[in-house]
Amino acid sequence: MPISVPDLFSVTAAVCFGVVLPWAQRVDAGSPALLRTLALWGLPFLVLAASWERGPMAAVLAMPAMVYALWLFAYGAGRFLANAGESPAVSWLEALSSSGPLVAATAWVWSRYNSQFAGFPEPLATLTVVHFSITFGVLPAALVAWTRAMPDRPGRGVQHAALWIYTLSAPLTALCFALRTEVMRPGAVEAVCAVAFATGFSVWWAGIGSNRARGAGLPLVVGFGLGAGYTVTQHMGWPYLSIPQMFGIHGALNLIGSVALTAWAPVRAVVPGAPAPEARFPVVMGEAESALFVDKHRRDLGPWSEAAFGRMKEALLGYRFYPATTMVRRTQFEEEGRAVRVGDRIGMGLLLPNLPGLPAVCLPAVVEVHEVFDGTEAVRLGYRTTTFHYGRGQWLAEVSRQEDRLVLEVRAHVRPSRWFVWLGLPVYRRFQLGAFRAGCANLQALI
Repeated sequence: MPISVPDLFSVTAAVCFGVVLPWAQRVDAGSPALLRTLALWGLPFLVLAASWERGPMAAVLAMPAMVYALWLFAYGAGRFLANAGESPAVSWLEALSSSGPLVAATAWVWSRYNSQFAGFPEPLATLTVVHFSITFGVLPAALVAWTRAMPDRPGRGVQHAALWIYTLSAPLTALCFALRTEVMRPGAVEAVCAVAFATGFSVWWAGIGSNRARGAGLPLVVGFGLGAGYTVTQHMGWPYLSIPQMFGIHGALNLIGSVALTAWAPVRAVVPGAPAPEARFPVVMGEAESALFVDKHRRDLGPWSEAAFGRMKEALLGYRFYPATTMVRRTQFEEEGRAVRVGDRIGMGLLLPNLPGLPAVCLPAVVEVHEVFDGTEAVRLGYRTTTFHYGRGQWLAEVSRQEDRLVLEVRAHVRPSRWFVWLGLPVYRRFQLGAFRAGCANLQALI
C-alpha cells in the first residue's frame, strides 16, 4: 500500500505549514481571502503527501504547498514595495515572513520525493519544513505586528537593531547550514550566526514593553538559547542533546512561543494605497541631462470645444490624468478644500498587476506641484519628485487649443531611485509608458 501512518516529523511539518502558517496571517487584517482558500484546499494534500510512500506521486501531492507559498510570497512582495516609507528593519523582517515559506515548501516537495533536502537526510529534510514555516514565517510576522504597535519611546532604535540582527542572521545561519562541509557538524561561522540569531530575538524580547508579549515570548528565549547552544557544542564536538531531544524540547518551545506571540499580537490591516501628501519629504528632482528616460509626448485629443476643454481642465488641475485602475492619489488641495497651487503635495500610488486573485502592487510616492496655469485655451500642471518617490525627475502635462483641435503635450524626465526599479527596469519602463497611454485614453474619454 502506498499510504501508511505518517511519522511524527511529517505530521508536525504538515501542521506547521498547513495550519499554523496560514493562521499566522491573521496579524494582517488586509490579507486576501484567496490565501486562506489556498491553504484550506491544500491541507488535505499535505496530509496525503505526509502519508504517501516517498516518490514522484508524493512529490506531486506536495505541490499545492508550493502554490500557496508562491502566492504568499507575491502578496508579501507587493506589501513590501508599498511600505517604502516604513522602517527598513520592519519591512525587511516582514519580507522574511513571506520568503521563508518558499524554502519550507521546496523542502516539503523534495523530502516527499526522495527523503532528502539539499543533501541532508531525514529527519533534517522534513524538519527544515518546520523550521522555515515557524522561525522564518510565523515568528517574523508576529514580531512585525508587535513592533508596529509599540509607541515611539527611548529604546526603539535598539528594538529595530535587534530586528536587523534577526533578519540578517536567520538566513545566514540557514545558508551556513546548507553549505556545511560536514553534514552533521556546524562550522564556526554558523555557530556565530546562531548565537547572533538568538541574541537578536532576546534583545527584542527584553525591550518589547509589553508584559503579555514578554510572557508569550519566554519559551522562545529558552528555545533559541537551546538552539544556539546545540550549534556551538556540535561545532566543538561536545556531547549535547540528540536531534529527537532537540525536536521535543527546542522545537516544542519555539512552536509554543510563536503561537502564543501570534495569538496575542495586535491585528492591523495593511491596505496599500496613496500615501498622505506630506511636506516632510524634500524635493529632489534631478536634471534632464542625468535622467535615464526623457519623454516628450504629443496627442491629438479631438476637436476643440469649450465644454470639452472645461472637462480637460477639471481633470488636469485635479490631477485626475490617470484612471483609478492605473494610479490612486491623495491631494493636499482637495483635503484643504481649495484649488491647486504651486507648492502643493500629491500622494500617489502607481498600480502594477500581481498574481491572479491578489491585490495590485502599489508603488507609493509623494510629489510637489511646481507649475500651474489655468487659461481660457490652455491648462498646465507640473510636479517634481521628492525623496519619497521611486524616481528622480519631473512631469508636466498641458492641454491647449491648437487651431480647431485639442492637443495634449506631456514632458517628463526620470531616473530610478530605488533598487527594485533598477532590477526591474524593462518592466518599469513598460508600465511607465503604459500609464501615459492610459492617461491619454482617460482624457479622450471625457470628450
